[in-house]
Amino acid sequence: MSDKELVIHFFVEGYINKNYDFVLKYLSDDYIDHSPAGARSNQDAVNILIDVANMFGNVQINVEDIFSENGMVATRIRYNVTHIGECMGIAATGRNISFEALENFKVMDGKIVESWGYWPDKEIEDLLK
Repeated sequence: MSDKELVIHFFVEGYINKNYDFVLKYLSDDYIDHSPAGARSNQDAVNILIDVANMFGNVQINVEDIFSENGMVATRIRYNVTHIGECMGIAATGRNISFEALENFKVMDGKIVESWGYWPDKEIEDLLK
């Protein structure tokens, strides 16, 4: 599987299919997330995905852009979700919202070892109000 395919599978398996075994297998044990979420292992990443699944249902993902070079994969992802659980202190609204996130990944030996991500928290919060 190419680096780009691996990253796409991460989004599909982690966010849509909730296949956390896939995430544990294809993120390194010492995976580091440099975003505010701050995962420091593949299990931390799974816990974050579970938190997201508790906030957002009916997750649809569209890969707007993806670039790969020398083990680095850059993405721009559009998420379409339904707000089903508390997010940023806001109780579930049932609203369908859409937002873009930028996420970059470092892949080594067929595993994601690091990521840098940006979710537009202020935009998401405004969409939920």
